[in-house]
Amino acid sequence: MNSPGEQARPPAPRVGRIAFLLLVAALLGGFAFAYREHITEYRLYFFSERQPIVFKYSELSEDWTEKTLHERFKGFAVRCFHEAGNSLGDRVCGLDAKSHNGVPVLFLSFFFSSGQLSHVSINIPWWSHAQGRRAIEAALGPPVAAQIFPRAGVRLLGWRLPEGAALFYNRDRDMNPLVWNAIFWNSAASCKSGRCFTGE
Repeated sequence: MNSPGEQARPPAPRVGRIAFLLLVAALLGGFAFAYREHITEYRLYFFSERQPIVFKYSELSEDWTEKTLHERFKGFAVRCFHEAGNSLGDRVCGLDAKSHNGVPVLFLSFFFSSGQLSHVSINIPWWSHAQGRRAIEAALGPPVAAQIFPRAGVRLLGWRLPEGAALFYNRDRDMNPLVWNAIFWNSAASCKSGRCFTGE
């Protein structure tokens, strides 16, 4: 039997293994930092009380104001603030919901330009991408336009709405599960100035 000073000791960890673990920890930490806002949104989605929201895409209108949101969505906490330097509008109002028309959502953003609704973003969790598209097609039919090649890494599907407005949805689900999908409404005025569809 070995004396206390001769007891077998576990081998010392290899320097290479420690360096590898530190590198992995640094990469995970950097990833978490880069996507901290996304992680926060998913945490809020899973751990906060929410209620479903229902409205048709065709109901959205340039006539909507911030007051319209507060009146229409009385059970929701509508938060509005100034949005300097944003090409979508000078004011934005956000609200959290459990779902929109039965599809899970993280949050909705309503952008106003000179007091009128110009854009709406309905943000859908990564895993509900296919469900989001099915909901749009059930309401509006198949898309009238589809990008073949990505712009800024995204390919869009497009639908025309009454009076010149348009609706878009990302055609592909991102490889990163923290990146959400977006149903994006453009007002008729924004489509007129920015041409929502090629050939117009």
